[in-house]
Amino acid sequence: MSGFRGSDERLDDEIEALERIARIRLRRAAGELRALDRDLRELKRERARRKVERTAPESELAVADAEP
Repeated sequence: MSGFRGSDERLDDEIEALERIARIRLRRAAGELRALDRDLRELKRERARRKVERTAPESELAVADAEP
């Protein structure tokens, strides 16, 4: 970025504006990361549930066959 050519007051205004923009973008990015993390945890729970289902029916069938 080249040297700022405005007054000191204008420079302060620009700094404040950029700080506001940065805070807003950071807040949005943090929200998006939380949503992605929530989705990832949900998908991992689903994967674990499916893994249990793949192994559980075999053992349940063996118990059901053994019952009179």
